[in-house]
Amino acid sequence: MAIRLSGLNSGMDTDAIVQALMSAKSMKKTKIEGKKTKLEWKKELWGELNTKIYSFYNTTLSKIKMQGAYKTKAATSSDTSKVTATATSSAAEGTYKVKVNKLASAQYVTSGKLGGTKDKNGNIVNASASTKLVDLLDKNGNPTFQEGTQILVEGKNGVTSTLLVDKDTKISDFVATCQNVGLTASFDASQQRFFISSGTSGEGEGFKISAGKLDQTQQDAVADLKKAVGYNYLSGTDKKAVNKIFDNLQSGKASYADVKDSLQSYLNKSQEAAVTAYYQKKTTDTYNNDYFTYDASGKQTGLTPNGEAALAAYSNKTYANDKDKLAAANEMVTKKVAADMKTSTMKADILDGVTSGISDPSADSFLQDSSATRAANLAAAAGNYNSAMSTIADGNAELAGLGLNKVDGTKVEENSNALGMVVVEASDAKITFNGATLTSSNSNISVSGLTLEVLDTTQSEISISVTKDNSAIYDTIKDFISEYNSILKTMNDYYDAASARGYDVLTDDQKEAMTDKEVEKWEDKIKSSLLRRDDTLSSLITSFRSNMMGTVKASNGKTYGLSSLGITTSAKDWYEGGLLHIKGDEDDAEYMDEENKLEKMLNEDPELVAEILTGLTNNLYADLQKKSSSTTMSSVFTFYNDKEMNSQLSDYKKDISKWEKKLAELENRYYSQFTAMEKAMASLNSQQNYFSSMLG
Repeated sequence: MAIRLSGLNSGMDTDAIVQALMSAKSMKKTKIEGKKTKLEWKKELWGELNTKIYSFYNTTLSKIKMQGAYKTKAATSSDTSKVTATATSSAAEGTYKVKVNKLASAQYVTSGKLGGTKDKNGNIVNASASTKLVDLLDKNGNPTFQEGTQILVEGKNGVTSTLLVDKDTKISDFVATCQNVGLTASFDASQQRFFISSGTSGEGEGFKISAGKLDQTQQDAVADLKKAVGYNYLSGTDKKAVNKIFDNLQSGKASYADVKDSLQSYLNKSQEAAVTAYYQKKTTDTYNNDYFTYDASGKQTGLTPNGEAALAAYSNKTYANDKDKLAAANEMVTKKVAADMKTSTMKADILDGVTSGISDPSADSFLQDSSATRAANLAAAAGNYNSAMSTIADGNAELAGLGLNKVDGTKVEENSNALGMVVVEASDAKITFNGATLTSSNSNISVSGLTLEVLDTTQSEISISVTKDNSAIYDTIKDFISEYNSILKTMNDYYDAASARGYDVLTDDQKEAMTDKEVEKWEDKIKSSLLRRDDTLSSLITSFRSNMMGTVKASNGKTYGLSSLGITTSAKDWYEGGLLHIKGDEDDAEYMDEENKLEKMLNEDPELVAEILTGLTNNLYADLQKKSSSTTMSSVFTFYNDKEMNSQLSDYKKDISKWEKKLAELENRYYSQFTAMEKAMASLNSQQNYFSSMLG
């Protein structure tokens, strides 16, 4: 912006004069900005009102204009402790006979109580989730599990998970094996029992638990296959995926040919992970040996001269103690290693290590082998695995260590086995409905428009009665009227709002002279009046009132209106503007003492009530549908002229932009004129000074 030095010769405050002139010229622009702001506020008001009207039109009104809204049914059970019932509008009225023969159940297994384990002092104590299976004892204090037991859990749709027990396998591992096939499983340390459930009821939701006994050759075959795939170098997620492949192999659901490509893909991952980890450790060790000193136990004690120099170059901080210095040095090493691992040289070394193997005799043999050798080892290990696992000895007796016998879904009573194990079989609910046998995998059975929830078996038939639910229909009508009144009142309030004459949109200067509360109050006064006597709003109000207060001709040839149903406008307060009241309704203060004609007619002739209301509400719906159709002035589903408003706003913006340009040019012209005057006065003063000097 140019710096103007005005009034030097004339002595006038030309800036103040120009601003005063501009203020007068800016009034037209200010008025346009005020109109634009008011229109934006008006559009916002209409947007909120449009949302309410459209929601009413699309949901409440759309529902009540349909005959289905008046076909609500109620279902009543003669014994709700056995069966409860709900009815849809499609349920035929009448009485149904129901007998509950069997309840739906998930499969539940409760193990016998474990014998505990020994603590480090040899005392028998309760087992916990971290107790190793090989340390579990029977009731006589004898070990119950041996390494090499393979537990197989089979869930829904044949999904399986296996657990090969070794010296480190814990109770929590068995629980996880059950959970892997979608079962709900836990170990209760206080009860010393396993609780296992299919989680979902129904005969198709059962599960099985069995065990096999692996000899040493078979155990070695499993270990060799895991080693060949680089199992220990995989991430936790990848290990789970490989375990799943092993499950399918061990259960006979897949052969090596089926999973060869998958195992090779995980081998590729483990190779890169193993070689990367090797070089990362090697690089870290190199820095550590160069930078740190250690005591006999391998604990860091300080920094070498090289370490001191490296740390000084890395950070110019002064450390309060050796602990902080060592922490900073280790952080430095971590960042140096991370940077080194990203270099092209390191990437080439990793690629070479994966392809050709690492020539380090101290490295794991898996690392020393080439990629081709690892693939060959995997194929060989898989072949040995298939051969070794072809026949697995029965190991179900080992399950006794878990308080279990073999679980095959058959019901087991607690007193029928020495372990105290209980099995509740998975079952469907089974009922006799009007003589027909029906089943369901859960406790809810849908039939003929009824939903029955079976809670207990019955010795004899119980009755389910279906009747028209007039109270529900009454509530539907009442809710409709309540929402209708709410929207109509809002429109009436906007239309009949007090005038805001004399209230113009505030300028920024005016706002600065007022408090925030004063500004808010001023603007609210303007906003509340923006739809006053609005033609579009008037048309909507008329549509609501005229359609609902109109008449319809019923199938009996007679003409009816809302008054025929005991629904009327207020006789005391015409200022309500057409709000509706249900005579005799307990929530209507004006008419609560009168007879409830609507309730009476619903009981005596519900079809006539439906005819009257569907006729009136269909008329209103059709009218609102027409008003919300797309036109050159408004968008579809819009009850006001949004397109017209958008066009006006665009025009206002263009006018404001033109005025801003025009005012800028005018301001520059004023300053140019004052500048010319100052130059002329400067020239005149110069001439006067010259003549004065000539005259001596």
